[in-house]
Parts: sequence; structure tokens; C-alpha cells
Amino acid sequence: MHLYLDNSYYFITCKTKNGNNYFHSYNLKIFILKTLYNARVLYNLYPFYFSILNNHYHFLTYIQKGKILGKVLKQINGNISRKLSLKSNHSLWEKYYDQIIETEESFLKTVGYVTGNPLKHGLVKNLNDLQLYQFCNFKQLIEEYGKIGAIELVSEVNNFNWE
Repeated sequence: MHLYLDNSYYFITCKTKNGNNYFHSYNLKIFILKTLYNARVLYNLYPFYFSILNNHYHFLTYIQKGKILGKVLKQINGNISRKLSLKSNHSLWEKYYDQIIETEESFLKTVGYVTGNPLKHGLVKNLNDLQLYQFCNFKQLIEEYGKIGAIELVSEVNNFNWE
């Protein structure tokens, strides 16, 4: 049993078993994107920063009631497993990581890390491509912090690694 705190920011990483690139197709990433947005609305997860890569996804959000985080992950990961026609979550997911974000500095570093993760993994080549990558919300970061601020957040965490 895992206990989660109420009224906390959580950084979540869910990885596929053996790092298999199950999420390489555009259509599956669209499905995962819709699944994340549905969970965000259903569980009132705001703010919500995310990135979808080929073998894992990240999100950072505020959780009012800690007990819902298990339900959120079960819904997201269960839907992805069903989409891939896998009989059990255990055949797709290796493990997940959760980290409570306690300070504003950690929050900003994590926002930069999450939204810049496609750049780190080579799915985009530069910050202009990152702005066009629809499987992270770097565009939202630009709207919130301005283009220079968003670039600084992503650039400052080049070596930042929760994985």
C-alpha cells in the first residue's frame, strides 16, 4: 500500500517494462494524450504538465486528496494497457516513480524537466521543434512564463534527472 499526502504537488513517471518503445506510434501517443486529459478533467488535476515519450510518460500536478493518485494511475495505465490489448498492467509497466515537490525551486525545475523531456530523449532537435511537439505542453509553458522564461526553465535542467 502506498500512502499519498493531501494538498501536494506530485511528479510522476511511468515506464514500460524493459524500456520497450510501445508508444512510438503517433496514434498511440494521441490516445495517451486524450487519456491524460480525461484524467486531468475527471480528477481536477491543475496545474498539469506532461510529456509523452516512446517508452514512458511524465506528469506534474497538484493533488488535493492524496488517495486519488492511485486511482488516477490505475485509470491512465489501465486504459493504455487495454489499448495495446495487453492482458495485464504487469506486462506493460515496469514501475512508476512518484516524487513530492515541496519547494518553488523544485517545482520550476520539474516543470522544465517534464516539458523539456522530448528534447532530452531526442524526439525533437531544438526548442522550436519542442514548441511544435504536441505530446508535451511546452506551448502552455510559453503562455505562462513567456518564451524566454519557458526556454530558461527547460534549458536550466539539461542535466536534471529524476529517472
